[in-house]
Amino acid sequence: MEARTNATDTSTKTGSSADSFEDSKRQFSETQKKLADVWDESQKQLSDSQKKLVYTWIDNLPGGAIQVNLSDTFQKALNFQRELVSTALHSQQVVMQLAMETQKQFWDNYFQISQKTADQTPSTTRTSW
Repeated sequence: MEARTNATDTSTKTGSSADSFEDSKRQFSETQKKLADVWDESQKQLSDSQKKLVYTWIDNLPGGAIQVNLSDTFQKALNFQRELVSTALHSQQVVMQLAMETQKQFWDNYFQISQKTADQTPSTTRTSW
């Protein structure tokens, strides 16, 4: 009779561990999706910046008479480079922050599940013959 009760307790405990595991998997998947979205956005920003560079370069090419204002061209190029670096650094910061949050969440879930499993595991087992 005791063996049957222990088996029922074990299956109930296993079910709650499985629920915790599924919840952790869902949270991890959501974080991965956020990271993928940030990566896609950073790639889009990089592509837009590259297009902007090409268009700025084309706009500054002389159309006929060679009359180039080097000071203005230099200032535009410098501003573009500043914007490009700023965008890249911001993207890297967001990606690193999400990566750190993902790792923290992973380890928090790992220790939480381990603790639940340890709490649910009986310290002694009884067997009736």
